[in-house]
Amino acid sequence: MRFFLSAVLIGAVVVSVYAQGAWENALKRAKSERKYVLAYFADPECFTCQRYMAQTIDNPQLSPLLRRFVTVKMDAVKEAQKLLDFLPKWKEPFPLPIVVITDSNGKLVDLVMGHLGADAFEAFLKAFLKGKRTDTVEKQLEAKPNDLSTLYEAAVWFLERGDGRRGLPLAQKVLRLDPDNRKGYYAPMRLHLGLYYSIHHTRLAHKAIDEFREVIRRFPNTREAEEARFYLAVTHLALGQDGEAMKMLKEFLRTSKSSQLKEHARKLLRFLETEPPADLRRGEGN
Repeated sequence: MRFFLSAVLIGAVVVSVYAQGAWENALKRAKSERKYVLAYFADPECFTCQRYMAQTIDNPQLSPLLRRFVTVKMDAVKEAQKLLDFLPKWKEPFPLPIVVITDSNGKLVDLVMGHLGADAFEAFLKAFLKGKRTDTVEKQLEAKPNDLSTLYEAAVWFLERGDGRRGLPLAQKVLRLDPDNRKGYYAPMRLHLGLYYSIHHTRLAHKAIDEFREVIRRFPNTREAEEARFYLAVTHLALGQDGEAMKMLKEFLRTSKSSQLKEHARKLLRFLETEPPADLRRGEGN
């Protein structure tokens, strides 16, 4: 699972690649080096874009993976038409930042809309380099349109990339096919829906809260419920409800059995107690 507020946990920023208005040069390099182009579209005035840039293409820990691409930063305001070319069915405003991967001819291969933390971005790059991409997911779905596991995998794939247009209908189909979680898909699907709203559509954070609470209410003793409790606290924090978030994080530390999630909760609590992260609630334009 991604930790969409892990930006507050990462302080080091090393600019590894920089280019402005260099799309043509990126394509030329991609052809000569036989690589894909990875373009990061962001608004220079968007706090969220800059914060997640630090976790993604400016993250030194991801340099070995990023070197396998030609990376380029794009001004989403000046290059709005190029974004429209990649997303012809999308109406502005775009859910920035947007990561686009193309071949050396500029043909779209894959993309991610909205925030991705370091862990999720790393997983995305590794999956892409191993050949698991949107086109392969679509082919699997076409071959098995009513297979529950295939539907779930495809729904998660699109939701994690911020593509609700394709992901949300698939998620609803999964929920209808496993309404009582007997096959183990309902609870994790609800969890992913909550993460989709909290990460990619922060203006719909109330829907994220509803999804997390649904998991906790119906399946209180599951791993998904434990994760939902953590993300529920983080969502309240992102909404500026620091007191509620602090109370939930402290309760989570008291009851959780997950050492990894507890460590994240401790870090968020320490940060809350020393410097309330007001910047987390700025620049959320999607």
